[in-house]
Amino acid sequence: MTLFQIKCAAALISMSAIFFISDGNSYACASCGSGGDEPLVLFPAEALKIHGSISLTPQLESTGPDGSALQSAGPDRRITSTFAAGLAISPRSFLTVSESLVTNSRIASSEPGTRQSTVSQSGIGDPSVSGRYTLVMLQLSRPLMPQVQILAGYRPAMVRSIHDTSDANLLDVFGGGFDEIRIGTDLWLGMLAVKPGLAASVTESVATRHNGTLLKPGTLIRATFSLSGSVSAGDFGIVAQPVKLSAGVTADRRGQAAADHETVQDSEQSVNGAFVSVDFPAFESDSIKLTVARQGAFGMVKNAVASTNWTMAWARVLR
Repeated sequence: MTLFQIKCAAALISMSAIFFISDGNSYACASCGSGGDEPLVLFPAEALKIHGSISLTPQLESTGPDGSALQSAGPDRRITSTFAAGLAISPRSFLTVSESLVTNSRIASSEPGTRQSTVSQSGIGDPSVSGRYTLVMLQLSRPLMPQVQILAGYRPAMVRSIHDTSDANLLDVFGGGFDEIRIGTDLWLGMLAVKPGLAASVTESVATRHNGTLLKPGTLIRATFSLSGSVSAGDFGIVAQPVKLSAGVTADRRGQAAADHETVQDSEQSVNGAFVSVDFPAFESDSIKLTVARQGAFGMVKNAVASTNWTMAWARVLR
């Protein structure tokens, strides 16, 4: 068995052990508190759903420990296509698997007065498997009681990362370089007209040896707060069903990294973001979601990347 097969099998076995295995649809409402962290969630009575999206990042701006922009090599822009499938495991839980195709681009240096050219490389990103289990269900009789979900995910390091790149401009970097395990919780007041959501997750990376040095990124903590609601667009001749609107903010904090068990000074990371999305039905079993998300929307961006992502996603319920 190859390393790829071992990692995939371990991910599926570990996720299956978290959630109850039984037939049936997922009746838990998909939370707004996730803030787009997961590409696909199952809505009430959905048993199987597929998802495809394309995300355009027209500019990437890396920052240093003091928040100043770095004039270093790296992609200028990125296009990410994501494919995912979600399967209900029980009325309270579902699993999601996803994979991405990444295209990194950079404006090639050229002589003054000549037309600029762009060089790019494409490759598969690290796959991921995740799942949710609903501890507390929504109740019509108790609108102030939140839905409470626990979530977990695993992303194995399968493809080339910054630690084993062979390109001076990092155009062949499509993965993170470390196996990641994520756990968290998600609360959503889904019975209110304006629905607040709050999610928090912790991501831990597995120490891995790169170029003879044992490296381990710091623990990543992400918090997301969002508000969502629906409006009727039938009067405007768009769609008869309600259109869902969501907006929120995110805060990412990563602790100091370690190299050979020694702390790397000034390696902590921080970045705050904001997002707005609109979700509307397209056909009988399809939906379209448009999202604009800004990393570095407010506050200092430290040892992180500031960017704006424009995403269009499509989902279809198969059963």
